[in-house]
Amino acid sequence: MTIEYYEMDLMPGRKFFRCEPLRASITAEECDRRWRAGNMLLSQAAGARKSFVDGFDADASSDASMRCVTCRGCPIGARHAGVQDANPSQLKGTTVCSRCHQGCTRLIGKHLCISCYNRQREQLVGKNRKGTAPVKLEPLRRRSISYLAAGQLHTKTVEHSLDMNELIVAVLRDETHAMKFVPTLPAKFLALRALDGARLSTDKLGD
Repeated sequence: MTIEYYEMDLMPGRKFFRCEPLRASITAEECDRRWRAGNMLLSQAAGARKSFVDGFDADASSDASMRCVTCRGCPIGARHAGVQDANPSQLKGTTVCSRCHQGCTRLIGKHLCISCYNRQREQLVGKNRKGTAPVKLEPLRRRSISYLAAGQLHTKTVEHSLDMNELIVAVLRDETHAMKFVPTLPAKFLALRALDGARLSTDKLGD
């Protein structure tokens, strides 16, 4: 991605470029500041500010973070901030529920909104507030998804999940680096492949 810089007559020595998302001309320093501010999170536990990007001590306030939320996934902003392979997803650092995909004020277990958590708890205990068995929520089961990020293979596992979309949203929201999802082969296929490998080894020994 090529960026064309230029100087203004009234501000010599400062390099500007055209930011299309903002429809404005800004400096690289301002772009850096906005990207950092957009990637700030409020610590829900202590109420303190912290950077969502590892290795940064951003000085933006929560108000500035909200104003710069559109800059969160900008690759140009990440370049000006000196961050390599930053996660470009607009879900990064948000409090979007992994299951219903709705925004909320806080996440239970850093994963679900209060409503989805309550429905899950009802299914796990086998009854709702009325004492009857819940029937609306689909069965939950253990799922895993693998992805590459920062040159390493990661696997995220959720013990009680509704579908694979839930895991994908969680990774897009929580991972700081750009990622590439890796296809997960069914367990039955892996078992058959392992069995075939054992048979081939036995045949070779027989020869």
